[in-house]
Amino acid sequence: MMYRNSARLLFTALIVGAAACADSTGPAAGITDAMLTRDVANDAADVTGQDLAAMTGIEALAGLPLASAPITAASAFGNCSWDVAAQMIRCPDVTTPDGLTLSRMMAFYANGATQQAYDAQATDSMVFGAWLKGTLTDANRTAWLKQGRLMVVTGLSGTETQRTWRGEGSRDDSAHVTTDNLARTTHFMSEDKFDNIVYKLPRAEFPFPQSGTITHDVEVSATATNGSGSTTRSGTRHVVVAFNGTRTASVTVGSTACTLDLVTRKISCP
Repeated sequence: MMYRNSARLLFTALIVGAAACADSTGPAAGITDAMLTRDVANDAADVTGQDLAAMTGIEALAGLPLASAPITAASAFGNCSWDVAAQMIRCPDVTTPDGLTLSRMMAFYANGATQQAYDAQATDSMVFGAWLKGTLTDANRTAWLKQGRLMVVTGLSGTETQRTWRGEGSRDDSAHVTTDNLARTTHFMSEDKFDNIVYKLPRAEFPFPQSGTITHDVEVSATATNGSGSTTRSGTRHVVVAFNGTRTASVTVGSTACTLDLVTRKISCP
């Protein structure tokens, strides 16, 4: 469920962009740098919500407490099992409600030694990997997703008051939209980094990250085609999402300052 909405805002952004192209005399007049910035902003909004939801889902899957009091029983991990040779817990591939393929692994550590399950008193960190790929289709829209995340969460031993997420990932996502006799394809390639994202406990009281950032270094390319011809515009954007403990995160896309509602995943830019 944590990846269910992977391309929804991407689709929406491309429909808005396609409509803007349709108002011009030809595709070349319709794709602007401002549109690329808007596409990247919408992409950052969606993937931020997706990643934060994934962190909560991972903690629940692993059996980590979502309140400050430690738990005594390890999670059953669903159908996941211990891989002796790899010294990690592997989970079988699953199909998401959208038909995407999700692969996962996790590993627990106590003073550098691997553990077969989470121990509330001894486990001090956990590594989690997730890889998502597949195709989404919806009416005149198609998206192709290939995403990977490798994360570590620390501060787990004993009675916790907070925990910290760090990690990195990459994405290679594309979407194709046809509307008003215009076809538009947008391709995102992004290297992502998660720096010191701190969650306080209990999660019910502190649902949003207290601090930390997610950065995306994005290569974006958009192609628009209609009866007047076809044109492509591409560029790069450095995106920083900064958290402050509230439902509103600040987002910078290149030189453009935006705000993101972490509940609705709506982003507002000038």
